[in-house]
Amino acid sequence: MSTADPRFARHRTLAPPDLSPIELRCLSLAAEGKTADQIVIETDLPLVRVSCALMQAIEKLGTRNITAAISRAALLRLI
Repeated sequence: MSTADPRFARHRTLAPPDLSPIELRCLSLAAEGKTADQIVIETDLPLVRVSCALMQAIEKLGTRNITAAISRAALLRLI
């Protein structure tokens, strides 16, 4: 796969996704190695809201998992 591959060009040219403050906070805590249960304690949010925020961040960043979402968010300097 070369960098000229059109599948990857759109990720370089699109504006960074608009993540909500909760999505950014949960993603930042996940980047520190915190589990969803630990994020619940840290943020005082319900587990379902933390899980939803992380899933929304994954979707908005166009990734398949939390590790890739953290990586992309860091590369985009969102976290």
